[in-house]
Amino acid sequence: MATSGTSLRRRRLGVALRELRERAGLTHQQVGPVLDCSPSKLSRMENGEVGVRRGDLLALLDLYGLDDAVQREELTELARESKRRGGWWLKYGDLSAPFLKLIQLESEAASIRGTDQMLIPGLLQTAEYARALIRTAAPDDEEEVERRVRIRLTRQEILLRPDPPELWVILDEAALHRRVGGPTVMSQQLKALVAAGDRPNVTIQVLPFEHGEYEAMVGSFRVMRFADPRDPDTVYLEGYAGAVYLDDARDVRRYSLVFDHLCAAALSPHSSRQLLLRIAQNHVE
Repeated sequence: MATSGTSLRRRRLGVALRELRERAGLTHQQVGPVLDCSPSKLSRMENGEVGVRRGDLLALLDLYGLDDAVQREELTELARESKRRGGWWLKYGDLSAPFLKLIQLESEAASIRGTDQMLIPGLLQTAEYARALIRTAAPDDEEEVERRVRIRLTRQEILLRPDPPELWVILDEAALHRRVGGPTVMSQQLKALVAAGDRPNVTIQVLPFEHGEYEAMVGSFRVMRFADPRDPDTVYLEGYAGAVYLDDARDVRRYSLVFDHLCAAALSPHSSRQLLLRIAQNHVE
């Protein structure tokens, strides 16, 4: 499925504006009055969460003392391109901004690496497994449940496109035993994981109970990388209270190192496959 790249362009522009502001030695509070906006809006601009109007962009470039005509034109074009609309998610106009950002970054990522403790990640869930999970949040609205299931399954189409991202997931064994939707649903879900792991762009490892404690037991995370070096790697943290995105190089290095440690501690992809099959059979016996 083709992607618009709008989110990445917006983030790229935001990174450039943040670097220019910091180079000029200015804070959000000092810059806000120039655009007659709040510091929080400036922060959202720099995080790529909102677009930047041409007039505001030119005012910022003047304030930051950017005289290079070529760079000014590049940033102006980047702002123009970041406003182009596209992508399947547009028909779901009421998606929250953090979730919409996740969908866009997933669709544009070259690789997605992460770990889950209690659940199968959304990109690998079957419809039945997803439906059982979503019903816990919307038990009395079957239409909304089916809508969310469709969104989740459409997200997964990035794994089947001609240029799919590399997906590498490390699952705590606990996620394989929790009977979301009942034994049959779980058995089918684990078999679907086996099939997904047979794709050349998907790697699945299991961290067995025998390993004991390990880093990242406190929560799931994803590290997303992009083909263009101008686009910063991003860490996505998921929690009940919402999503957090980190693109500071130090944060990315820290989570990447944790992921590498988990890879070394987990079962090999082949051994993980065998465990998945055994537990799938146990669910229906």
